[in-house]
This record gives sequence, C-alpha cells and structure tokens, in this order.
Amino acid sequence: MGKRRDLRDGLLFIFPYAVIWLLFLFGPLVFGFIMSLHKWDPLRENVFVGFKNYIEIFQTARFWNSFGVTWKFVAMTIPGIVIVALGTALILHFISFKGSSLFESVFFFPYLLNVSIVSIIWALLNDPDIGIISKALKALGMKNPAILANKGFVLPMIAIATVWWLAGYRMIVFRAALSSIPQDIYDAAKIDGSGPVRTFFAVTLPLLKPTMLFTLVLTAVGGMRTFGQVILMTSGGPGTSSEVLALYMYRQGFEFLNFGKAAAVGFVLFLLIFLLSIIFVKIFKLEGDLR
Repeated sequence: MGKRRDLRDGLLFIFPYAVIWLLFLFGPLVFGFIMSLHKWDPLRENVFVGFKNYIEIFQTARFWNSFGVTWKFVAMTIPGIVIVALGTALILHFISFKGSSLFESVFFFPYLLNVSIVSIIWALLNDPDIGIISKALKALGMKNPAILANKGFVLPMIAIATVWWLAGYRMIVFRAALSSIPQDIYDAAKIDGSGPVRTFFAVTLPLLKPTMLFTLVLTAVGGMRTFGQVILMTSGGPGTSSEVLALYMYRQGFEFLNFGKAAAVGFVLFLLIFLLSIIFVKIFKLEGDLR
C-alpha cells in the first residue's frame, strides 16, 4: 500500500512538468518530423512526400556547405569557450589579487547582453570605416581590414564574439565546481610532492568531469544552433561562407517557403546535437553518474 502511495505521489509531482514537456518540447519535435515528411504549404493542401525532403537537401551543395560551416564554428567555439572559462576560473580560484571581484563581474557581464546587442557591438568593432579592430589592423599594415567581408576571417571573428559573450557564464559554473572540491585533497597532493601542473591533471581535472561534460554539451548545443549573431553580423556572407545550418533552415522556410525542407534540416540538426551529446557522455565515461 505504501509503495502505491509513493508511486501516486511521485506521478503527481512530475505531472505538471510532464505536461509542459509534452506540449512544448516533445510535441513540437514530433510535429516537426511530421512536417519534414510533407511538402508543407500553410495556405494550400499539404502533400505527403516521405523522405523526399531529406534526399533533396542531402543532394544540395548549399546544405553541405552549411553543414561544414556549422562544424567549423563548433570546432572553434567549444575549445575557445572552455579554455577561456576554465582558465579564468582557475586564476580567480587559486590566485588572490586586488580587484578580482571586479574582474569577475566584468568578465561575466557580456553574458547578460542579448544576442542582438552582442552582434551590433562586434559588427561596429569590425566596421571598416569606424571599427576599432579594423583601425588596429590597418595600423598594422593590413590593406583590407574588412574582416566580416573576408571569407577566411569572418567565421573566426564570429567565434571570437561568441566566446566573449558566453565564456563568462561557463566561468561561473567552473568556479562553483572548483569551490566544491575539498581542500584536503589538495593538501594531500601537496604532501605527496605533486606540483601545480600534476595536481591539475591528477586531481582538479578528474573532479571537474561532470562540470566539463555539462559545459561541453551546453556549448555544443549552442554552437550547433547558432543563428542570431550570424544573421545580424554577416547574414551568412560573404557569399555563404558563414551560413550555418540554422540560418540555412531559416532561409528554406521563410525565404524560399520550403517549410518541409526547413523541418527536415531542423530534424537533422536535432540528430547531430543528440549524437554529439552522446559522444561527450561516452568520452567522459559518466554513464553511471547519469543513471
């Protein structure tokens, strides 16, 4: 009788969240997959085409270009954000200096800005006429400092802007994790003759595995879904050199009115994010911790 009551109480506690999850997360996912199997026209009759939309996007060079651009962007932002955030957290945790609280606040501040403000700031910084970055590059002898109009530099610059924007929050997460590590462990490592570098790799980094997994998954999901800073800073240009999958999906739906193909791209993007998350879990071998 007691087990039944516990089960009932448990179901009552999770019921509100389950309803919200079904309505706003699982429901749209299923609806998007159904849409991807149709030639979807909100003004006319929808025609079931099976996996034709998937076949067509896989045969489109622009899709594969966006696919490659997305992975390049993720490969730039994940190491950048993690290294900057973890490095800053380690400095603030282990080194006491005057003004550390102010430095932490300033470093975290960009995360409070929305994507529109961040994109406008970095677009102005890179403006070839008035931008500080452009003027600095011109002073160093660069003939064409229009970085956002350069196919080779545009994606790294967007990645730098993204690191500046998001690293502060990850730094706070790492700081909280570092604060949870008992000082006794560090004292024992010091007694054993472990230096700072060895202590970091033998003690600190292993104990940060759950936090590292959270940070990597969060950053990877954000990187794969990147849209705002790309469309506001470059609109995917020059050409399609910075057109990520999310922007390609948006254009399929709202510029070319191919809503079925847009849904197919969205579902492919969902599968990529899901697989990348699973890969990170396997790499960090936290399956048991997550059960």
